[in-house]
Amino acid sequence: MKIRDARFVASLPAGGRLPAGTAPVVALVGRSNVGKSSLINAVTGGRIARAGAKPGTTRMVNLYAVRTAAAGARSRRLTLADLPGYGFARGGGAARREFDALTRSFFQRLALDPEADCGPAETRLVGALLVVDGRHPGLESDLAALAWLLGLGPPVAVVTTKNDRQSGNVQRALRLRHERALERPVLPVSSRTGVGVPAVRAALSAMLL
Repeated sequence: MKIRDARFVASLPAGGRLPAGTAPVVALVGRSNVGKSSLINAVTGGRIARAGAKPGTTRMVNLYAVRTAAAGARSRRLTLADLPGYGFARGGGAARREFDALTRSFFQRLALDPEADCGPAETRLVGALLVVDGRHPGLESDLAALAWLLGLGPPVAVVTTKNDRQSGNVQRALRLRHERALERPVLPVSSRTGVGVPAVRAALSAMLL
């Protein structure tokens, strides 16, 4: 899959409505400061996402419109949704509750909660990327996030970041530990060097089928 163009669309607060005509959504979920924004930039080949140095930088759901192309295939559209990170937030418990409310509101807008009083579905969730720190396999919060995402129904791909901070042998050992803990394959990526980015693009393309 190739990226034709990508752009920032909007930042949604809790209760915010998706822009009209929003394309099918792939949600990026992960701990604060795990590198979701950097991953978006690497996958799209641009600098459309703000990558903050401090945990808790993303305070709303940031939406990015992407247009893709594959050899012999028509152009496809998708929306990458960068959700606030879990596990830490500047502002303590109040900020964490704010993030929880924002996340619930966003997924209700995707009609994933049939009991939610939010009107008809505005668009649909076609998949999710769970982004985890390659240096720290088996974190309880990551395991809980995976279980929650799998319960939503659409396919989930696990991406590990910050892998280039370790030697090759250590990276391979950590990857195996991640796969044992998560009980599924993972896609190691370096947003700095681009290693592993084509595999993530392929996973996104499969979610659009």
